[in-house]
Amino acid sequence: MNKAILMASLCAACSLTLAQESGPQGREKKRRDYIEEVIVTATKKAESIQDVPLSVSVLSGERMKNTSIESFEDVSQASPNTDINMTPGYVQVGMRGLNSPINDGMEQSVGFYVDGVYYGKTAFLQDAFLDLQRVELLKGPQGTLFGKNTVAGAINVTTASPDYEPAASVTYTAGDLDTRQADVMVNLPLVADRLALRVAATSSSRDGYVKNVLRGGDEKSVDKDGIRAKLLFDINDRISTELTHYRGSSADTGQGWEPFVLQGAGLLVHSLFDPNLEDRFDYRSHTNSDNRNRFETELTNWLTNWDLGEHTLTFIASRAESDEVLYLDADTASAPVADWFRDFQYEQNMLELRLASGPGKVEYLIGVFGFWSETQQAGDLRMLPEGPLSGLVGPALETLLGLGNLLTSPLLSPVDALLNSLTTDALIQNYQLDTRTTALFSQVTWHLSERLSLVGGLRASQETKEVFLDQDYEATGLLLQAAFGVSEYTLDASRDESNVAPKLALKYAVGDDDMLYASYAEGFKAGGYNPLARNPSEAEFDQEYAQAYELGYKMTALEGALVVNSALYLTQFEDMQIQAFIGNGFLVSNAAEATTQGLEVDVNYQPFAGTSLFASMGIADATFDEFKDGPCQAGSQQETCDLSGERLPRSSEYSANLGGTFVYPLFDNSAALFLGADVSWRSDLFFDLDVDPIDSQDAYHLINLHVGIIDPDQRWKFLVHAKNLQDRKVRRFTADLPIFDGSHMGFLMPPRIITADINYTF
Repeated sequence: MNKAILMASLCAACSLTLAQESGPQGREKKRRDYIEEVIVTATKKAESIQDVPLSVSVLSGERMKNTSIESFEDVSQASPNTDINMTPGYVQVGMRGLNSPINDGMEQSVGFYVDGVYYGKTAFLQDAFLDLQRVELLKGPQGTLFGKNTVAGAINVTTASPDYEPAASVTYTAGDLDTRQADVMVNLPLVADRLALRVAATSSSRDGYVKNVLRGGDEKSVDKDGIRAKLLFDINDRISTELTHYRGSSADTGQGWEPFVLQGAGLLVHSLFDPNLEDRFDYRSHTNSDNRNRFETELTNWLTNWDLGEHTLTFIASRAESDEVLYLDADTASAPVADWFRDFQYEQNMLELRLASGPGKVEYLIGVFGFWSETQQAGDLRMLPEGPLSGLVGPALETLLGLGNLLTSPLLSPVDALLNSLTTDALIQNYQLDTRTTALFSQVTWHLSERLSLVGGLRASQETKEVFLDQDYEATGLLLQAAFGVSEYTLDASRDESNVAPKLALKYAVGDDDMLYASYAEGFKAGGYNPLARNPSEAEFDQEYAQAYELGYKMTALEGALVVNSALYLTQFEDMQIQAFIGNGFLVSNAAEATTQGLEVDVNYQPFAGTSLFASMGIADATFDEFKDGPCQAGSQQETCDLSGERLPRSSEYSANLGGTFVYPLFDNSAALFLGADVSWRSDLFFDLDVDPIDSQDAYHLINLHVGIIDPDQRWKFLVHAKNLQDRKVRRFTADLPIFDGSHMGFLMPPRIITADINYTF
């Protein structure tokens, strides 16, 4: 933490010096006309990012288009202290060193919001990256205004809205891995100053970059489609309403599992089924079963703003539903040992009503929030899906003795029928969860003087969850008990919980363009039920709590061309929800206490028109204060190990992003050369709780380049993008190989991919 304090002190000193150079206090400063003020809705109202007393990183829609940021995984690379894994079926979001485990019964640690609507599952991040105005990353607990499941932060997305000027645009992208994408947007004023429609659609496909050696074909291919329609209706000069409908789908061919350490039984068994089996990362998969994922969503949102003189009344109603089907080779390698099927259906409804005052000495916002969701999951974990002899022993004999399939199959198939009841088995699971949440919230800003303001907030929430969980063996369950320790049971239960989340902040305008703030905030993550519980006594877990302290400095200098924002933070977690693989089963419990502390700095500089430079860095010292019953590394003789003092999984202690864009006029200003580059860097991290050095990623950096020709009037663009220019192999996820101790598997980030896109705006 000493490094963080030192860097923050240097940053503050630099900020104060630049602020003094920008002019004396009280003097009205001239702003460069090409600098646009960054407006965010991080406090449920539109205001300058420089006036918000919390750490916020913002990516504009224009920057994302120009630098080929096409997913939330790309967003995380552009924002230090942020980690987003978008692998289908394995979506994880983390901030400041805290990530949520992958478990359908656990809530997320980072809330996800689109146009003011909360989405209860991280799977919704897989929706098309379509027609976005900006993405805001709110760091730290956001429990007062945003509610539950924001202990680490929130992602606040704003999509483009209709207006009363006709417009249309078309973008086509092509490149490596047979990448193809078409984006279309049409904005139509239907009734002058009263009714407007905006429709945006996308369709994309990309071949997989992992080749399956055993089955042929590729894995990690992605096909995605989405369409969003927004209807704006200004009923009169005081009432405006916006109706949004979105439908989308995505499909892929698996996670791209690769065994990179094979030894003992894992090596013996899996090598019998694939003579080309290898244990290294080289974009070659060896799974014997199909891996596929399909995700479909449909969303409808209704937003109304009513101007009541000095106040604004806002009403949001939303309904969303999704269906995700996942088929996974559960042993992740060559032998036909285990397959897993999951059909996950989810529905949610949300209502929010809030009243915000206008500018004044005392400004306030009060609101009420309601949320209802229904989850249904059907699962099928199948052992020896092809039979014990025909599927497992027969191929092994063929390999060892050189026997042909014509000899072994007739001999073994009749015996298979007799053994199936003892060996070939499945765990059939049905999981249903109903959630009802209500909350009252408020925030008040009291301007004590022209420079000093006090912000106070409070949110009171109540939640009820009802669960029905039934899992049964298809046959005897002998192999399932031995491999995973699961038992047959039925759980029909409910739980109630409540929470009060306060916030207190003090902000002080050091100069006309400088703000110092200090804040205290609390957040919470709801409890629930673990669908992977081995028995009913392990199914329920409680709330997780966070207390956060933050000290920040924001400054604007050089006639608005330079913006430097910095924040020191300390967050303490109690009753942390942990998912651990203990022996042969998944255990979820409130087993740990942890602290994350560090520093965040964002710098944006526009020295002259057409040039933009940006740099950001983060420090996240994220460790367990107490975690005595943690998982042990493979091969340990202990069932649990004391992980107190160890780092949290998926947490890089240091991270940074540096880059810029440059536009140079050509041909008497009839065109312009566009150049862009960015570098993201992350220090080493561990992927698993057991802090096994095998399941880790060393420090790495990725370089992206962007070059092209654009129209100065923004009517057309032609850009070429090179991502991961150095073609580095970076691990995205690793873990112990299922069932076989001592072996490990994982998957990689994409290799170098070069694409080109052409855009025309009417």
